[in-house]
Amino acid sequence: MFSWFKRKTQSLPPIHVSRSDDFTNPSLIYDFFTDLTGIHFDQKESITTPKLIRFAKGNECYTFLELIEKLRSDVRVRESLINLLTVNETYFFREKGQLDFLARRSQTLSKPLRILCAPGASGEEPYSIAIILAQSGFPLSEVEIISIDINTEATQRAREGVYTSRSLHRLPPEIIERYFVVEGDFYRLGSTIKGVVDFRSCNIFEADFLGLGVFDMIFSRNMLIYFDLLTIEKAVGQLKKVARNDQTLFFFGHADLPVVPSGLEGHFEEGIKYYTLKKER
Repeated sequence: MFSWFKRKTQSLPPIHVSRSDDFTNPSLIYDFFTDLTGIHFDQKESITTPKLIRFAKGNECYTFLELIEKLRSDVRVRESLINLLTVNETYFFREKGQLDFLARRSQTLSKPLRILCAPGASGEEPYSIAIILAQSGFPLSEVEIISIDINTEATQRAREGVYTSRSLHRLPPEIIERYFVVEGDFYRLGSTIKGVVDFRSCNIFEADFLGLGVFDMIFSRNMLIYFDLLTIEKAVGQLKKVARNDQTLFFFGHADLPVVPSGLEGHFEEGIKYYTLKKER
């Protein structure tokens, strides 16, 4: 009798215990992400929270409390979250007036020329800088462009230098023909331009940022729009630390600066707004 009972017990199907999902406190993740990157989601929480829920479940977390613990302990998950929430669309020759101004001004600067692009996203902006300098006759052997971004997936795409026609829609046909190779529906950037840009995965708020050295020009376009005023001051403070001297030129996106940050002096020439370090009086 006992052997029969044992056999029947072993053949019973496993019991599945359902668990209750609890995603009622997304502020836990937003606060963590802001502390990590400086980025705020105050105006975008309604469209971002569903992404967070899918991300949590994809990482076997069924509450935001579980997710926050995994983010604190697992670098891979933390990096994946950054990549999810920092996808920025850009294209070649965006805000071209600044690039043309750069080309003209570069002729008066001493060589070699070091330029920082922060953030560089998937590469369109730093490569645009290299192309515009090449077109102006500036020797590419005398320029180094460092492009940084916290999104590791975007950085890897940038290194590959392969784009769709959407990214190239502002480029004249002669530029495309000169610097790109057509591969089916894609355009691969040639080695001449790719070799000028060094892509790094880097957060401007972390210590390794200062190890990049100093720069003659600093481009930071469409990063500060995600920060509050206090974080903008902090971010610009970091950028100021890597300026070579008070002749370093700072270029920001048209919506990046609600007010002029302390320590910077604004200039307006040829229809272009740029900044330099404020000189001590």
